[in-house]
Amino acid sequence: MTDFGSHMFAAYRLGATLYMPAIHPKVPDIVSGLAPSPASSIVLCLEDALREEDIEKGIRTLTELLKTRLGNVDSRPQVFIRPRSYDMACRLRAIDGITQIDGFVLPKARPETAPDWISLLSGTTLKLMPTLETPEFFDPARLIQFRDLLLRAGPDRIAAVRIGGNDLLGSMALRRVRGMTAYEGPLGWFLSMAASILIPAGIPVSAPVFDIIEDTETLRREVERDVQMGFVSKTAIHPAQVPIIEGAFSVSEEDLRAAKAILDRDARAVFQIGGVMCEPATHAAWARRTLARADRFGCHSYGHARYQRETGTG
Repeated sequence: MTDFGSHMFAAYRLGATLYMPAIHPKVPDIVSGLAPSPASSIVLCLEDALREEDIEKGIRTLTELLKTRLGNVDSRPQVFIRPRSYDMACRLRAIDGITQIDGFVLPKARPETAPDWISLLSGTTLKLMPTLETPEFFDPARLIQFRDLLLRAGPDRIAAVRIGGNDLLGSMALRRVRGMTAYEGPLGWFLSMAASILIPAGIPVSAPVFDIIEDTETLRREVERDVQMGFVSKTAIHPAQVPIIEGAFSVSEEDLRAAKAILDRDARAVFQIGGVMCEPATHAAWARRTLARADRFGCHSYGHARYQRETGTG
């Protein structure tokens, strides 16, 4: 049974999630709220974004940062930390003030290791963002096993499940290419499969990064598909991608009107708006999702056809 609890739609607060090296010189001002954030949520990376010799510097930077206290939640982005391993996560968990952040990214999540990460955060409000980036998850049975583990732990402990598209492609000796969305390549099946297994269980899922920074046209097309798949967020690799991602998550005025009509207490069992059938018994969850998107990302006045023409998402 679908459980679209408040945690599911709250995940839209992530918006575009930008990974930043933990030692980036702008990090202290961003997480303290003294400087504008380049994204709604950021991941301070201690893994791929740092060279081996910079790891200790990164941990020292975080330790000092937490001593000075982060900005309040209204003046800063959501902040997550991506450690290199569970052992590093244990070390970070012991830092004084660590509960000021929003949570941890679990790299290379697996059903066998996730319980330790979940236990590590018990007794705190910290959330977990597991990342599916190993080829074992091409097997639906492994993904179902992982889903069931998360449900037993409580899906409200999960900020979102992230999809590591580059690592999944790397396992096939492939990479992203210009002009082709993830849905037009071998990741398309995986994205559909992951969405259909995780989202109906009430587990929010974030879409993978698009590598070609200058190819904004393809990024727009891809995010439009991400939204239609039910993903709540998308990883960004450059600040220039953030407005494109978050703009695509905005809601058309026609969809907003339909959503409000569907949730109206006096709505008929079946009716139409703009030639589209509306059935509250079937479309109520869509309507609540639409209102959650509009509350977070706003709405635009374009009809679907015009929006697709002008953004290249048709």
